[in-house]
Amino acid sequence: MPFHPGIATDDTEISFGEVDYRLQRRRLLRDVERGIVDPAEVCDVHPELIRVARNVAPHTGVSCPLCSEKELRLVAYVFGPRLGPGGKCVVSDEELQRIARRQGDFVSYEVEVCATCGWNHLLRRYPLR
Repeated sequence: MPFHPGIATDDTEISFGEVDYRLQRRRLLRDVERGIVDPAEVCDVHPELIRVARNVAPHTGVSCPLCSEKELRLVAYVFGPRLGPGGKCVVSDEELQRIARRQGDFVSYEVEVCATCGWNHLLRRYPLR
């Protein structure tokens, strides 16, 4: 299970229990382009999310769909037993694999975040096995 898949292509396989939000992302970007949704509404990044994106999250190598800066970062959080109510920010494959080996049900959330304009969108959610 790769930790940093970048922005998945349409032919990416989805594992059992995974929820992929790419279609929702496309619809939202189309609505912004058409003026139905104000860009300020989709650039409302939480301060903690932007802090993690700027300081520890890996670059995806993909330009932001709103401001075109090559600042998209992939931020991952894992929620589950003994990780606290805010979950755990995961910054490496090794850390993700250590959590996956623990007893209990854990779920990972991957969010793309632009460190420049604040665009953020949940890309996928999947159980750790």
